[in-house]
Amino acid sequence: MKRYSRTNVLAIFCALASVILILYGCGGDDNGVRGTVAVTHSISGQVTSTGSGLSGVTMALSGASSATTITDASGNYTFTGLANGSYTITPSKTGFTFSPTSSPRTVSGADITAVNFTAHPPQAVTHSISGLVVSVATFTGVPGVTMALSGASSATAITDASGNYIFTGLDNGSYTITPSRTGFTFSPTSSPQTVSGADITAVNFTATATQPVTYSISGQVVSVATFSGVPGVTMALSGASSATAITDASGNYNFTGLDNGSYTITPSRTGITFSPTSSPQTVSGADITDVNFTAIPTQRALNVLCPLSGTTNVTIQDFSFTPLTVTISANGIVKWTNNGITHTVTGGTSPIPNGWFNTGNIGTGATACIQFLDTGIYNYFCTIHPSMVGSVVVQ
Repeated sequence: MKRYSRTNVLAIFCALASVILILYGCGGDDNGVRGTVAVTHSISGQVTSTGSGLSGVTMALSGASSATTITDASGNYTFTGLANGSYTITPSKTGFTFSPTSSPRTVSGADITAVNFTAHPPQAVTHSISGLVVSVATFTGVPGVTMALSGASSATAITDASGNYIFTGLDNGSYTITPSRTGFTFSPTSSPQTVSGADITAVNFTATATQPVTYSISGQVVSVATFSGVPGVTMALSGASSATAITDASGNYNFTGLDNGSYTITPSRTGITFSPTSSPQTVSGADITDVNFTAIPTQRALNVLCPLSGTTNVTIQDFSFTPLTVTISANGIVKWTNNGITHTVTGGTSPIPNGWFNTGNIGTGATACIQFLDTGIYNYFCTIHPSMVGSVVVQ
């Protein structure tokens, strides 16, 4: 039996150990896991605003792992060292909104790029100053007061029907509000205000009238038959005060010296109905015009008192009307003067009256007047002497 020296045994052991170490380092039984370096990835992108990169945006990463980073001077950002998994990137910066608000991404064996966002800059925030002007006499709002704004910017506003006013679109800064209106003094005479991040309300003033201020209500009464003004209509005013007025030759009327308050105007005249039958109106710091009415005749002619002038004249003498025919405008008045024995002026074709008008008996030296409300031809005769005929043409 061959014997080995101690030296040879040691050499053989060392050789076997080396083989074992080589096999172990090459993987051996661990299937290549031991000694392998882990592979990671990144997510990157850019934040832009108005076409340029936006720096200083905080980018928050959440999901499989979390982290934050800040966009650089060009708006770029990167998250590195990310394992495969699901993530969400969310941008934030004071005063800005972002589109999209966040972006979900999944890392799966590769880097992800161009995860971009658009930042919308904050819009300018403006504020308002508002208040009320109140009468010391009535404790109600005063309309029509000019409110002047001066200071950081200037503007004017007019108080509404309730005395309210408002200035909008104001930047932070110092302002003064000054009221004015003819016939009034104000307390305070002006009001300094400072806008600092919020609206200012209840900047109020009181108004004292330096002289009585009154107003008017006016309008016209027009005939549906002639489309012209109807004179002689009685207009009754009721409500806060009462008065009457008579429409003039053109159908116009006017009530003056009226205080603020509620009123009703009601027209009336024999032989005519009106639309509307009355009209409620409220005076509130201003004149009221065009309170108009339509007159609808229920009669075509009216017996009226003869005026001193403005009539179309017919003479009754020698059993005839002279002139035989007269032409007038709608609402015109014809005056008959009798220089003979008693006669009548009766509407209709002799000997049949139509009921439109009748003077009754006109004695010697007497007069009678008829107002014709509507256009047309009006035949008439004397009922005492039916052969006496005449006509009125209304145009």
